[in-house]
Amino acid sequence: MNLTMLIALFFNFTPIGQKPMPLDWITLTQKPYKTAIIPDIGLTPLLNPSIRTNEQWNTRRSELKEQWMKKIGIFPKKPNSLATKIERTENLKDHKRILLSFQSDENDRIQAYLLVPNDIDKTSKTAAVVVFHQTTKYTIKEPVGLGPNQSLAIANHLVGRGYIVLAPECFIMKGKGPQAQATELAKNSPELTGMGKMAFDSSRCIDFLETNENVDSSNIGCIGFSLGAKEVLYAMAFDPRYKAGVFNEGGIGIRMSNWTDPWYLTSKIKANIPAMEHHQLLALIAPRPILIMGGNSADGDSSWPFIHATLPVYRLYDSEEKIGLINHKAKHTFPDSARETAYQWLDHWLDHK
Repeated sequence: MNLTMLIALFFNFTPIGQKPMPLDWITLTQKPYKTAIIPDIGLTPLLNPSIRTNEQWNTRRSELKEQWMKKIGIFPKKPNSLATKIERTENLKDHKRILLSFQSDENDRIQAYLLVPNDIDKTSKTAAVVVFHQTTKYTIKEPVGLGPNQSLAIANHLVGRGYIVLAPECFIMKGKGPQAQATELAKNSPELTGMGKMAFDSSRCIDFLETNENVDSSNIGCIGFSLGAKEVLYAMAFDPRYKAGVFNEGGIGIRMSNWTDPWYLTSKIKANIPAMEHHQLLALIAPRPILIMGGNSADGDSSWPFIHATLPVYRLYDSEEKIGLINHKAKHTFPDSARETAYQWLDHWLDHK
């Protein structure tokens, strides 16, 4: 290592003409918990002595996925067309902001903002990110900076980094809100839970992005806070086209948040805890990168047992660095420093320069 690199490392800057040094994700997201005492919270081991390779794991993985699909419900049939409708296009300083909608299933459409950097031409291909909003009356307005909380204008931040960004509206925030939407879903699709509906809608978001000529469909990620974090977990577990994700303050354990509400998994899931828990969904995501973040509210140090239980599966793929936990200790928020780390995570794993 030459003198310039040593100075750069000490002062944490990148010499001109050199790429930034990648973060040591294991040190950052796992080392703080190396000596942590792991409480026994009843998580069923993911591996057994008969599973020694990722090929053997794939059989167990298929079984787990089938078990979970039975709990979240049967996905609707995808319509033949997205039937996309452009409602409004705004030309802003560094990007276009397009309000649109597309068909989810035969009973529903998804409204979303699509943000496209101005410097993309017809031949450019770039990574894309789906930004799932928190529980807020501003829904898709908040990620694009049209709500009062500018710190959560995550879609704006990411389009500024050169991503194409889709910010879809979660179905539970439509109309009269979650309870009314849960009742309507139970009437129209009695076999489908709210999380099943969200997983299906997140898959339709990928379908939509794949129609965009500028999207690199091999590099699509997702990020979410609170309600949005819940969507990230299910989006990645049930659609392998999501390459990387960030989950902040969603409550990774079913017992750590309000997952049993009527608009999520419903109270029926209670009888299956802890035999079914979300370390199994994290394992369905392996070996794709997912970062869990929290502030000691819904997530934090208490989330580590779920990461610890999933690490053996990631090790089967030699991908231990692709899962981790960061406790930003800022309660139920998404502070600036944590968001910057989250963006670096996406930049790194989506190969976004």
